Amino acid sequence: MSRLYYKCENQKDANDSPWSKKEMIMTRIWELTWNIAIRWTPKFMYRWNILLLKLFGAKIHGRPFIAPSCRIYAPWLLEIKDLACLAPRSEVYNLGPIVIEERATIAQYTYLCNGTHDLNDKRSQLLIGNMHIGEDVFVGAKSIILPGLRLGKGSVIGAGSVLTKDTGEWKIYAGNPACYLKERKRIHDD
Repeated sequence: MSRLYYKCENQKDANDSPWSKKEMIMTRIWELTWNIAIRWTPKFMYRWNILLLKLFGAKIHGRPFIAPSCRIYAPWLLEIKDLACLAPRSEVYNLGPIVIEERATIAQYTYLCNGTHDLNDKRSQLLIGNMHIGEDVFVGAKSIILPGLRLGKGSVIGAGSVLTKDTGEWKIYAGNPACYLKERKRIHDD
């Protein structure tokens, strides 16, 4: 939790939004755009949603695959690199910045959660982090990745896992909470 920080330092109380008016408006416009122009499109039209994500400020490098049914909360807080994949029905709840490196795969129904609340403060302030998913990472179906975590290059998160801590490079984790299981064979020369 030490890497997490307040979205808005001067949030008055639990009912006060930590988001600026501009952010609230942009989030609603994006949600409407996703529902009308992306969500229903067939898989082969994924380049269309990449174009719209770029228009909303996503930093997209190379040729990643982003399924039309992948739900992204704030495109302007997402950076995704070449050959990375956000699979069908995955969800990127990026209240804080998320970077997904080359060839990383986020499988179907996975939930990347980059925000929580400070439950030790009566204002219940929004805490966000800077999530980083390294090159060649594989996150299995229906996994949950908690805020501000760093997934080391080549790490694997088993299906249905809940990741609560950073991962080492080329290591396999699984369970709830996810625990280290074993080394993973390196698939690329360093």
